[in-house]
Amino acid sequence: MTLFAEYFSTLIHLLGLLMLAGGHLWLAVCARKAEQSRFAYGQRFLLEVLPTCSTLFGTGVLLLFGSGVAKLLLWYEPGFIFLPRPYGWILLAKLLLYIGIVINGITIERKHVVRLLQLGVPEAGDPMSGQVAHIWLGLQRHARLNFALIMIVLA
Repeated sequence: MTLFAEYFSTLIHLLGLLMLAGGHLWLAVCARKAEQSRFAYGQRFLLEVLPTCSTLFGTGVLLLFGSGVAKLLLWYEPGFIFLPRPYGWILLAKLLLYIGIVINGITIERKHVVRLLQLGVPEAGDPMSGQVAHIWLGLQRHARLNFALIMIVLA
């Protein structure tokens, strides 16, 4: 039973990594393509897919957190999860980074995505385009911070 729990925990960890880190990589590629696009359909696609991406990122973080807790319950000591006993603080650091990623993701979802969906994609001469550009830059800044935190966790 413990062998099954260990394999299942590792599987959950890998799925969480795929959803979180892989999703951020795809979002970065799509955002770059949308910025370079001459037409508005790339930006419209991003606006429509952002809430789904946000949900997938949150699910990935929860899967990673759940796999860490499962290993903690399975092995009874936090020091044995990633490294030998003196380095048990790495678990705490990773869990704190996961919490930071979730808080930053909630900020993105509640502040930037909602505002972008309300404004939509304006035309070139529209006076709202400056406000949309400002919100879009804020979203990119928070997304880059989240990506950096994820890469720190993966390292």
